[in-house]
Amino acid sequence: MHSRSGPTLSAASVGFRVNEAQVDASTKVTAAPLIARHQGQDVALMAVGVGAMIAGALIKGTAGTIIIIGGAGMALFGLYHYLE
Repeated sequence: MHSRSGPTLSAASVGFRVNEAQVDASTKVTAAPLIARHQGQDVALMAVGVGAMIAGALIKGTAGTIIIIGGAGMALFGLYHYLE
């Protein structure tokens, strides 16, 4: 059989490598729990709402006004859930 050689993902990493067998409970770092469970979705709603408001301002006319109002509603909905 032919042995494969070449670059590997582990060789491409830069930094210290720790063997999991040598790590005990005192050296592990735990992450803080997230306070808001859907915070990313709320921020996305706000961003899309503001984007829709900008697009509505560029469109002009009645259609633009409807898009601005819809975008404002979406942004406010995301803000409400973000602050909740």
